[in-house]
Order: sequence, then C-alpha cells, then structure tokens
Amino acid sequence: MTLYLALDTATDRPTLALGTPAEPGADLALPGRRVLSRDIERAAAALLGSRGARAQGLAGVVVADGPGSFTGLRIGIAFAKGLCRAAAVPLLAAPSLLGAARAAAPDGLAVLVAYDALRGDVFRAAYRFGAGGVEVLLAPELAPARSPVPAAIVLHAGEAAASAAALIRLVGVAGGTRTVADPAPWEPAYGRLAEAEARLRARQAGGRLP
Repeated sequence: MTLYLALDTATDRPTLALGTPAEPGADLALPGRRVLSRDIERAAAALLGSRGARAQGLAGVVVADGPGSFTGLRIGIAFAKGLCRAAAVPLLAAPSLLGAARAAAPDGLAVLVAYDALRGDVFRAAYRFGAGGVEVLLAPELAPARSPVPAAIVLHAGEAAASAAALIRLVGVAGGTRTVADPAPWEPAYGRLAEAEARLRARQAGGRLP
C-alpha cells in the first residue's frame, strides 16, 4: 500500500495523518504549538510504526503551507523538509484552508472556512469540490473577523478545524496538492509577519501595530 504522511501545523490544533487518498486514516491531534517541536517527530514515528511503515517507503509527505501560525508552520515545514531529505521522498503542499474546507464540505457545495489570525483578523478562503477538482471561489486572504460572507457561499464552516487527513484526500486531485520541486529554499505562505517581527518593524518605523 502506498502511504502518505501528512501534517497540518497552521493552527493551535496541529494534526498528523498516515494513509492513502482513498483511505486517509484519522487525524492524530497534537497538544499544541508550544510543544510541537518536541512532539512532532515522536508522533510521526509512532504513526509510521502503527502501520509497520518506514519513512523511506512513503509515497510522499504532504504539508499545509499556510496561511496560519508562523511558529507552527515553521516547525512543521522544517520537520517535513528534513524528513523528505533523509528519506528521499517527495514533498507535497496545499493551502491550510483548502484542507480544512475539504474536511468540512460535501462535494458540490461552496464552503467558506476561516482561522483566527489574531488582532481582530481571520485567514479565510472559499472553495467548491466536484468531479473536476477544486474550484477556488475566494483565494486565501487576511480579512477583518467581521467581514461579510460572500453571497455565493452556500456553507459557512466558520472557525475551521485543521485536518492532515483531508490533505491526503487532496493528493492527485486537480487543484489539490502540488509537488515542491526544490524543498530546500521553499517557504510556506505565512499570511502575515510573526508577532515579534511585526512589533520590531513597528518600533523601527516609530509607529504602532494596528
């Protein structure tokens, strides 16, 4: 069986999954960003061991590439890059919100999903899934939390749940995952500056954060 290991570390609920696009398995939730660097390697090893699998035998590693938590994404992407390099397997990526939408929406419905981006904002996007693949109705964006929902959206999933298993379901789907040709210099789409960097730039500019 060709297995993919997936991880979504864009939110306060990091998840891992191991499976195939047809049978992606269940999400394994990790405690949170504060201990992610300590737990992610151990959790991935346990997940592989539970299926008698080895990293070298994976079809690829699938990651959520943002937008989302700067710290969570940085840790998750660094782990995935290291694993792919060590095991010589492909790195695949998809927007974090696309995975959450896939987990929330039945085929044919337009769905809007959002993550808390702090400072009164959300990261949000809208998609529709069908036989032809993924239709992007609203590309991932940073928006005020009280922004109106686009009129064409049929299903508003609200605060979305990250899902590594849903990322595996997107493998091979038109508009789903894409292969990262050169993982070494590649960076995720954080969506905004890290809090510390934003404050530093504001001080350097003599201004204040919004």
